[in-house]
Order: sequence, then structure tokens, then C-alpha cells
Amino acid sequence: MSLIYKQMQKEHLKAVSQIEKECFSRPWSETAFYDELENPLSLTVVAIYTDSGKEQTVAGFVNVRIIGNEVYINNIAVSENFRRKGIGRGLLTSLEEIAESKNAAFITLEVRESNSPAVSLYASLGYLTAGKRKNFYRDPIEDALLMTKNLI
Repeated sequence: MSLIYKQMQKEHLKAVSQIEKECFSRPWSETAFYDELENPLSLTVVAIYTDSGKEQTVAGFVNVRIIGNEVYINNIAVSENFRRKGIGRGLLTSLEEIAESKNAAFITLEVRESNSPAVSLYASLGYLTAGKRKNFYRDPIEDALLMTKNLI
């Protein structure tokens, strides 16, 4: 399996939107991701899988806002067909490299409290639970853990 991580381009929009629909109960639209391409504070990194036949597939993505020296993860998702292959870890590692190159102080995110695989992944990468947001999620209603990784 060959993976590359790079900034999302227009040709990735349909695939990113499909992964979003697959993974979230309240997904962003393709138009919302297009708007992210135009937003100077936004960055979306995609994981591109290339098979031996040279066909490329978007396997996952992470979308963030970079405000000053702060990085806020909006969405991170990996297509069901590509889970448990280290792609989420690769996306977060790629994001961290970008954040460090921009002298970011921290990266932060919210995660469903019940999403133990994601919570474990973030913790293994050095994210610490900084708080809880009551009833943050809908469909179903659930608390979010606020997790942050300090970079300086």
C-alpha cells in the first residue's frame, strides 16, 4: 500500500465529501469543503492511496483552521475501507509537521466521548484531555472530550 499526504485540491472534493457522509451523522456538504479551499485560515490534508495499478483513491482527510499560532481540527475521517491501516495516525502526523512549520503552539479537537478508538489514537500521539463539552454532539446527543496537544 502506497500512501501520500497532501493538501486537498478541487479534484478531491467529491471523495472527501463522500467520506464525510460515510463517517458523520451531520456531514458537511461538498460546497462546504469547496469553501474551505477558498478560506485562507483553512487547511485540508488528504491521504491518497495508490494501488499497484496506479489508481489513486482518497482514503481519508483532516480539516483544520489555523488562527494565529493555534490549530483547531474540525473534522478527521478515514473511509471505512481503509480503517485500521494507520491512515488516521498519518494524517495527524502530517498535520503536526505543518503546524510545527507554522510555529503553532497547540493542536486541539473535540471527539465523541464514546469514540474510544479515536480517543486512544489521540492519546497515543500526546493529546491530553483538557475538558468536556456537555451535549456537544447531535444525532445522538453526546458529550465531547476536548483534547489538546501542546507543541511548544
